[in-house]
Amino acid sequence: MKRRNFIWAIGRNAGICLLLLGAIVPGVHAQNVRTIFLIRHADKASEDVDAPLNDAGRRRAACLANMLGDAHITQILTSELQRTRKTAAPLAEKLHIKPEAIPIARPDLLTEAIRGGKAENVLVVWHDATLTQVIHALGAPEVPPVAHTEYDRFFILTLTTNAADLQPRLTTLRYCDAL
Repeated sequence: MKRRNFIWAIGRNAGICLLLLGAIVPGVHAQNVRTIFLIRHADKASEDVDAPLNDAGRRRAACLANMLGDAHITQILTSELQRTRKTAAPLAEKLHIKPEAIPIARPDLLTEAIRGGKAENVLVVWHDATLTQVIHALGAPEVPPVAHTEYDRFFILTLTTNAADLQPRLTTLRYCDAL
């Protein structure tokens, strides 16, 4: 009798552990869900076409790396301009990921890269003029444009391949006060 109770207790505990594992380990319970983190590049130094980041932008980029360091990002997409690449650089270095640059003039290619990608968690660093268009093209509802002076908008787009729930979910936040 004691042996039977012992085996039953082990089986019950193993079941509870598996349930908890599925609830807390990324990817175990939601392998058909992709999370796309989309931001505008950090604060820039000037209005030059390929302007670098200013001090506030470098602080914001470092904050972003700290914020997303444990988010299991496995792909980073940027434009070819240095302000997007430098915004992503601290996180890319921390995670040992080489960002993929897509021409700023081709937001359609960015949309295709996101749709066709296999990575579960992706960071996109883009530009104010077309960022919300890309989000909408991915199936999210329209969002107000990012103002030219706004560097802290943070969008989280959840995409699913589940036939019962194909509508992407969008969350809009503010991140990393660069003061």
